[in-house]
Amino acid sequence: MQLKPPNILIKPLTHQSILWFKATNSYVLVAPQTAKLIELISQGAQDDFLRIWCKDTLSLSKSKSNDLLSATYHLILNLNKPKPVIANALNTYKNNQEHAVVKFYKIGHLVVKASFKTEVLAFLICPKFDYLSVAETDFNSEFEVSLQDENIVFWVDMKPIGIWQKTEIEYFQGKFSMCLIEKLYGKPESEWMGVFHASALSDGKNSVLFMGDSGNGKSTLAALLMAKGYNLLADDFVPVLADSQQVYYFPAAISIKENAVSTLLPFYPKLDKTEQYHFVNLNKKVHYLAPNTTQKNQIEHLPCKALVFVKYDKKFDLKCEKISQELAFQHLIPDAWLSPESKNAQQFLDWFITMPCYQLTYSDTELMYHTVDNLFNNDL
Repeated sequence: MQLKPPNILIKPLTHQSILWFKATNSYVLVAPQTAKLIELISQGAQDDFLRIWCKDTLSLSKSKSNDLLSATYHLILNLNKPKPVIANALNTYKNNQEHAVVKFYKIGHLVVKASFKTEVLAFLICPKFDYLSVAETDFNSEFEVSLQDENIVFWVDMKPIGIWQKTEIEYFQGKFSMCLIEKLYGKPESEWMGVFHASALSDGKNSVLFMGDSGNGKSTLAALLMAKGYNLLADDFVPVLADSQQVYYFPAAISIKENAVSTLLPFYPKLDKTEQYHFVNLNKKVHYLAPNTTQKNQIEHLPCKALVFVKYDKKFDLKCEKISQELAFQHLIPDAWLSPESKNAQQFLDWFITMPCYQLTYSDTELMYHTVDNLFNNDL
């Protein structure tokens, strides 16, 4: 079968291999034999050679060699199709629309003026950043969110960034946060290795990424650790720079679900007095807890020490165990944004295989504190 050799990266793990396909910026776990077969295809090997390789190296019959080769070609075809170019309906002409909400956010040296056409649009962004609000002042950058034919339009410093339908709200929110990071650190999107759905806590020397599906207690754990003295680097949107692989500070507040407020009240007595936000589409009510990061260490970046997948479970006082990179990878990838740049993809793979990965299941807070202390102190 003739097909265009894929532009790929391959990184072996313990039992499987990670493949990255540039055409679709897709990652997939495969058996090492399949990875080798795809590598041979990427090098231009012909079918006859590949059948002989399957027969001699994998001890497969002719029929099974053909089946494996066919399945491998099918996988490549699916993951090597360039993504279609979607026409962007964004007009470059900027209407001077009236804004219902205008905010000024101060983050270290940066002041951003953020203007929103409607209160509904402001609600998509403002709650997590409201603790940064200052009175009207001179600003370094201007973010504007408006509407065009009921679609969300985003501008930065008078330049159109993108347009999103109402079903693509999370993509708009991600782009808003990425543009904020670009302005804060003076580094374009192409220099960031990835952004992870995690809570990043630091001891001032290193960081640990705590991850977990919604409802598993990740944000509650982050708030508890913050009360214990750890610094919150970032919550939900955790940016990692490509060249250094360091985790960078991002100023969003922690989203605390309604059912976690009582747990945190002993540490944050005013939490239940803060405004409650009801996200109808997500069926959740939340309060926002500002990070404890001080002005002195606000704009900081630190190496990552480990990836910890968190779950609150009353059946366990505490259970902490190292997990395979294969399992960690399957949990990590779905909610992450990873750079489509080949250099950054290689750096991500190199970074990931150095990361110790743990599953932390707990209900006893004191035991959790002790375990996290040990993790930062290399005592696990």
